[in-house]
This record gives sequence, C-alpha cells and structure tokens, in this order.
Amino acid sequence: MSFLNRINYHALLLSALFLTASSVTGALNYTVAPTDTLYGLSRLYEVPLNWIIRANNLESEIIRPGQNIEIPVNGIHSLEVRPGDTLSALSMEFNVSQEELRRINNLDTESLKIGQQLKVPSPVPAGTYRVLPGDTLLAIAFHFGLTVDKLRMYNNMNGDVIHPAQLLIVKAPRPEGHEVGSGESLWTIAQRYGLAMSDLIDWNALAGNVIHPGEILALYPGLDRSGILPEPRITLAALPDRRPLKPENIPRPDIPRNGEYYFSYPVKKDQPNDSYWESPDAPAAVDYRRSRQVLELFQTETRTLPALSTALKGWHIVIDPGHGGLDPGAIVTVADGNGNPVVITEDEYAYDISMRLHSTLIRHGASVSMTILSPDHHIRNGVDARQTFVHRKNEVYNGASHNENAGWRPVGTIEGLDLRKIIAESEIRSTPSSQKHKGTLFISIHADNTPDLPAGTAVLFDGETDSEANRSRDLASALAPYLGSGSFIRRQPLRVLKNNPADAAVLVEARNINYASNAWALRSSELREQDALMIANGILAWAKSR
Repeated sequence: MSFLNRINYHALLLSALFLTASSVTGALNYTVAPTDTLYGLSRLYEVPLNWIIRANNLESEIIRPGQNIEIPVNGIHSLEVRPGDTLSALSMEFNVSQEELRRINNLDTESLKIGQQLKVPSPVPAGTYRVLPGDTLLAIAFHFGLTVDKLRMYNNMNGDVIHPAQLLIVKAPRPEGHEVGSGESLWTIAQRYGLAMSDLIDWNALAGNVIHPGEILALYPGLDRSGILPEPRITLAALPDRRPLKPENIPRPDIPRNGEYYFSYPVKKDQPNDSYWESPDAPAAVDYRRSRQVLELFQTETRTLPALSTALKGWHIVIDPGHGGLDPGAIVTVADGNGNPVVITEDEYAYDISMRLHSTLIRHGASVSMTILSPDHHIRNGVDARQTFVHRKNEVYNGASHNENAGWRPVGTIEGLDLRKIIAESEIRSTPSSQKHKGTLFISIHADNTPDLPAGTAVLFDGETDSEANRSRDLASALAPYLGSGSFIRRQPLRVLKNNPADAAVLVEARNINYASNAWALRSSELREQDALMIANGILAWAKSR
C-alpha cells in the first residue's frame, strides 16, 4: 500500500528537498520536515517503526524538524542489544528463527547482554531452509521428514549439489495432486497453484484442455497419477456456485437499484485519472442507514445460495476492508491490452474482495461482520475490466454512534485505525456465544503497491505482546500456503493488528498492484472471486487445525 500514490505533488517535492543519499550502506539519510512523524515516515517508506528507532538509537518516537535520521530501507543487518531484547522477540521482529540467530552469532546460550552486537540474517520465507556449511541434501531431507526425491522435486533439482546460504523449499508449496471439482477448468486450477496450463498438460499427458470432475491431476512432473493422494477436500477450488436456491421464497428489502448500485451511482462510468474522486451525496448518518439496508439485502441473497459446509460454525470473523471513505489507498495507472491507461483505486477493489469473502464464509457456517460498509453496492462484477470502479468517498464506519449528526468517514489516521478495532470489539461482544465459541478472527483486506516487495500475496502480522504476535503469526502461516505461488508472511508494525480484540488478526495484501499482471488480475471479477476463495480456504484450514 504505497503512500507515494496518495500524497500530493507538494509533499513529494518537500520530501525530495529533505532526502539525500546516506553515508550508511542500505539506508537513506532523511532530514525531518516540520510535518513529519516517525509513524508517518514508517508508512511512507514501508519500513517498520522499530527499525527506524533501532537504526538511530532513539529512546522514543519523538523527532524534531531539522533532525537527521537514517531510514533502513534495505533492512537491518546488525544491531546492538537494547533493554528488553530477547532472542524470542528478535526472532519475531525480524522474521528469522532463533536457531538462525544463534548460529550466525555463534551463541551457545539464549542470554543476551545490553550493548552486545548481533548480526541479523535475512528473513527465511515460511516453508524454506537456508543451507549451512556441512549440510547435505540427505541430512536436510531427514530433518524435515522428506525423501531426497521429494526435496529435489520441490526445488526442481536434478542432482544433490547444494551450497551454503542457498534457500531450499522444505514444505511443499502445493499438494502433489488435485482432484478436479465440479465447475473447475484447467485454467482455474493452474491459476490457483501458480502453474502454467502447458505444464499441467505435460505432467498429466493430457490430449488437450478437457478435464472431468473426480479426475486426479499431478501438480509436479514425474508423478504417477494413480498413486497420488490429492489434498483433503476441506476446500473448494472451484468458484462458488452463486445460483440461488428458492429466491421467490426469500423476502428482500425494497431499495432503489440501478444495475449493481443502490440509492446512487457514480457520475463517471469509470475512474478517469488518479486525482478524480466523487463526494458523498448524503450525510454520514443517511449513508450508514443505506449501507445497513444494502448489507441486509446482501446477507439475504447469500442465504439463498447453497451451503458449502458447516466447517466454520462457531467461528466469528470480522472482515476489515482496507481504506475507504476519505482514504482511497493506493491509486495506480496501468495499460490495458490496447495500451490505453486504466486507473485502479485500491479501496474499491479491496471492498469487493471483502464482500466476496464475506459471502463464502457465511456459506461455510461462519458468523461474519464488517468494520466498513458501502451505502451503494456490495459485490460488483462491472461492465468489463477496462471500466474500473470509480473512487467514491462515501463508505462509512459500521456503527450508528460513529455516524451521528455530520459523522466522519473512514480515515487512515491513528484514530481512524483504532476505531476499526473498537467496531470489531463491539461486533464480537454482541455476537451470541453459540456463534463464536470456537474463536474469533480479524482479517483486513488490502491490495498494495510496493515496488520492493515480491508479486506474491503478503500476509502481515503483528502484536503488542509476544503472545498476540504469536497467534497472529500462526494465523498468517496457516493462510499463506493457500494464497498462491510466491505468497509469504512478514511481521510489520500495524496499529490495526495491535491490541486487536479478536483471538488472531492478520492483514492480507491480496495483490501487489505494482506488478502489471496483478493490476490486471484485480480488475477481473473472476480472479477477485478466486482471491476471496483462496483466503477462505486458508481460514478453513486454520479452523480445522484448532
């Protein structure tokens, strides 16, 4: 969610005047401007707040105009132990294992001394192992309960030669096989696992693109399909059936409708440029009442759809659509297939994925609530991918008391982020015990624009305490394997995840729209449906493991 897309020309110019090349490798030297805060710089450069504090030996978050600080944009590779540091805390902060910290620093105890200098290795992605001097493929395979053949297969290796510092995949990035479900195609299966259709055809000796329900497909080369055990059928790889059961018997709220919009609709047919936006046409109190009617209609329509399972019965899940209201999130301009510019506004698409996830979770038996609501739509397919959703600043907080009188729309300030947690706490507290006795989750949905991160889906976690961070990290680790090729988890200071009222909370960056392929995918209603489904699959896996 790059803030560079949301600050105006004058802010960019000011930053340029205050930013110079650093004499410290891997950092930028920044002269604090009068309006700067440490939190704001952390968000602007997407560097954890605590890293900036460490890099500058700061005792608090207070900075002053004219002060020179180092911003470690390329990470921290060494540090001085401060009061309160432990191997466990450092492991969480830098997303590396305690074992790696001990090995790289030749530590024979977990005790640390104030002022001690430590090296910080680069984070190791979940499900991988960094080769150490003396390691062999056989020893690594034995350590992780694998055969050497499987370890080679996961890493596309032909021999046994490995090198120190090499990263090896030790947890299958996908199952060995997949059982074709009703309504699936070779394309949707390839998209789910990040594979090429041509590879699936070659690995399974298919004559063409035709596949049949119940057929087992190999997801790696060289496997005998007759001996493959597909992944457990807890999840549904096909797009959910959205055909209603008996719509004529379900009462619906009678509200004004125009296509996919209710009450009002955009002036423009699509987003014309990155600075365009449309004001609300009603006060926040009115838009809140409208949004509740639209939500009631949405939930009524969802109840007409076939149930998918009861696997999430007893779970209450709060969905937090990223940004909204006065905060559009990332705004990027990309080219369509004809080279014409199209503009994508993050909050509009994050909300669509959120509503699709909402529907799928209900159909698996979950109790679901929202922190942010739209007064004029729920799920939108759009006319086509070239007509992007218009940035309308009319979303509201999901709470009557927050919209009284003039009210205030969602904003990205500290108060605005805290209000999302207050709403989540209220929703959880008002949910009957029978609908939350198994647990509560908080899932924030975004679509970032970050050039220095990979294209894969990011699952971010954090916590005010080690206990909260561990629960958040466990949920992130459960979700990531279901979010497609290249997905990863990362600890990042996020206020909305600290002191969160849910049992576990994560922020999912469904698409990094810095990459053209992801920006294109976000515009596709089918792929947004697939994104929501994959997140739901991860939640199902989490619930099953509890």
